[in-house]
Amino acid sequence: MLIALLASLLVTPATAEDTVTGTGTGTPRLRLFVLGDSIAGGSDQGGHGPHGWPALVAHRLGLALRLDGEGGTGYTTGGRQPGGRPYPRRISEAIAAAPDSVIVEGSRNDLAPARVRTAAVNSLRRLRAGLPHARILVIGPIYSDPRPVGSRPVDEAVAAAARTLGLPYLSPVRLGWFTGAAHRFIGRDGVHPTNAGHAYLAERIRPELSRLLHRGSASGGQ
Repeated sequence: MLIALLASLLVTPATAEDTVTGTGTGTPRLRLFVLGDSIAGGSDQGGHGPHGWPALVAHRLGLALRLDGEGGTGYTTGGRQPGGRPYPRRISEAIAAAPDSVIVEGSRNDLAPARVRTAAVNSLRRLRAGLPHARILVIGPIYSDPRPVGSRPVDEAVAAAARTLGLPYLSPVRLGWFTGAAHRFIGRDGVHPTNAGHAYLAERIRPELSRLLHRGSASGGQ
């Protein structure tokens, strides 16, 4: 059953930065921008290019995807590499892409909840102001806990930031996305999802974005 699911989700190979998908009808495609860490951008455990949940979500919804996923980054950290860019430094690029929808994911790389909340509020406020008509979905840090933990401070901080701006929020922590049997979708490093894990994530994120897009088209605004 899992093999069949994966086969139905795969898309034609393309670059991670700019994947174009659609229905082939010739109608203009809505644009999706995904901003995140290695859980969005892929890792050596899986999720690169067409195998990543951003590409799978875009493919299933007929969207043109622009992906900005940098490993080790978050609202307050640019990662271990010199020149790494935390989320606030990448908001202007998201705005410049002029997407119809945006998903901001993460990040488990953030550590200080108070700083995270401040950075998340500022980042999401800029995003909202720069893209007043875009649908914006915020996803909290995606941890790989094998057992439910109830809550985590960084998840609560990002959730509070999303609430402040009235943005829809998905909490992988509270939903226990990788707990129990689903923990088999985490790779050998104990942190990152495999290709099957990205397909699993896509099936949890896609319905939320679909509802958001449908609600936005019906109401004419978020």
